[in-house]
Amino acid sequence: MAGSSVTSHEVALRTLQDILLDFNIPLPTSEKGPTISFIGGIPPVSETKSEKINLSLIGTIPALANAVTAAQIWEARGGKRQCVESDLRRGHNYIDPDIGMTPSLNGQEIPLDMVAGNPFLFNIFETRDGRSVVLSAVYVDLVYRWSAFLGCSVAESAVRNAVRKWNSEELEVAAAAAGMPMAICQTEESWSSHPQGSHLAQLPWVPTEPAKSLQPITENIPWSYLPDSCHRPLSGIKVLCLTHAIAGPSAGRTLAEHGASVLQIMFTHGFEHPFVYTYANLGTASSRLNLHRGSDVSRLRDLVGQAHVWIDSYRANAISKFGFGEEDLRRINPGLIVCRTRCYGTTGPWASKPGFDMQGSASSGMMAVMGEGEEDAKPRWPPGMVINDYTTGYATALAVQSVLLKRFTGKTDPAIGWNISPSLCGTAMGILKYFKTSRFGAVQDSGSRALPPEMLQGQTNLGYLKTLAPLPKMSLTPLAYELCILQTIGSSRPVFPGFDDGYDVLALDPMRKDEVAESFVKGSKDKIERLLHLGQQARAKFET
Repeated sequence: MAGSSVTSHEVALRTLQDILLDFNIPLPTSEKGPTISFIGGIPPVSETKSEKINLSLIGTIPALANAVTAAQIWEARGGKRQCVESDLRRGHNYIDPDIGMTPSLNGQEIPLDMVAGNPFLFNIFETRDGRSVVLSAVYVDLVYRWSAFLGCSVAESAVRNAVRKWNSEELEVAAAAAGMPMAICQTEESWSSHPQGSHLAQLPWVPTEPAKSLQPITENIPWSYLPDSCHRPLSGIKVLCLTHAIAGPSAGRTLAEHGASVLQIMFTHGFEHPFVYTYANLGTASSRLNLHRGSDVSRLRDLVGQAHVWIDSYRANAISKFGFGEEDLRRINPGLIVCRTRCYGTTGPWASKPGFDMQGSASSGMMAVMGEGEEDAKPRWPPGMVINDYTTGYATALAVQSVLLKRFTGKTDPAIGWNISPSLCGTAMGILKYFKTSRFGAVQDSGSRALPPEMLQGQTNLGYLKTLAPLPKMSLTPLAYELCILQTIGSSRPVFPGFDDGYDVLALDPMRKDEVAESFVKGSKDKIERLLHLGQQARAKFET
């Protein structure tokens, strides 16, 4: 598209088509699928911080692709054709919910107390060999761990001094061995020649493939219990999420917008930032289970047996060690659609390397692109900083819907399971492939002014919520959080919303505090001590 003068609507439609084709989703035609329209034009890049990558399109197209696919599922389930539209003037708001408005509860901004003083959140560090690196500690336990590993206090100056003692590749290797999230800021060119970068470049944005069943298929599968008639595209679809942060939960949220029953499971002693939870988990029920308890493991197995979709976003062994690896899930439910969101995917040499949104931006070359043309040419954060998280959520949901569409149209047997492997780094690479501002050339109608998001508001268990309303509009099945708007973390019983199987929480007894201390608290302390020794051993190689 570069080098030619096109309209905003032509740019948006072409990009939408590119994304649908990447996800192997049929393009709507004049006879089948929804009609698609756009409102307004792409705002000037200066209004939306889109000089390098176009936030208006990043915030619009992945969500719109989900709506288009949901409309096709609706038709496959007997519904009528409908119209789908999206406002290009508002798209930039959906990269990060705080760009265009401040979500609130009872008129108060949502607390940021657990990020105050964290030296890792917004900083890019420099190593001894002059390279830029990103160390992530999005939760307070990671602050403790980095402090132990680096052998320094949590004062920002102390962290900078500690990082400056390392060569970048030495730190990368040592951090990976310690299981700590860190990445060197690569260029697009250096990443393309990196073993993991070249591996991901050969894959679609979200690899999606059928799984091999581990046991004979029976007729008693969740798919057989779907209702004959439905009032939403994903009515009856049960989604089980064991996720944290943003990318995983927002995938469940996106599926809930189209009618899925989504249950989010959090570890009994797990934590989530309120400002993250209140937007990423809209429309989902929230329950807690402790997988150190046999009764809770049994309950999770029951839920797996009922589910159509499983989504997790923890590192490789975090859940599988409790008996929920891929083979375990397939034994319980051979037809399950299994999504495992990772920083670098589930294959390749870095399949087990931990990371968050920031590592995806650093490794992919996105941060280097942000620094191009600047006076010092150093890597910089992308606009909104967490640009990959919500986009990965949309991409995950889109991959799930691509499989559901195949099932509803008879193109694949619903008894066959599927594996879906979204990654934060893969999303960053997808953004650079499809959404660079330079890709679109001159846009004829770029005079539209940027607009704030439309507002969703209503009473919740946490108070009166004001937040962003979903961007796409569907004429017959509007996006909505009909089963619940927002639940307090852990307040729901572990049952799928709208499908109560009578599970009795009153019969449960909590673990004693000494048991918790033994299984959870002591383990956390031991991990910090181990990191302290690992860091000391690694530093001894260059401090002597």
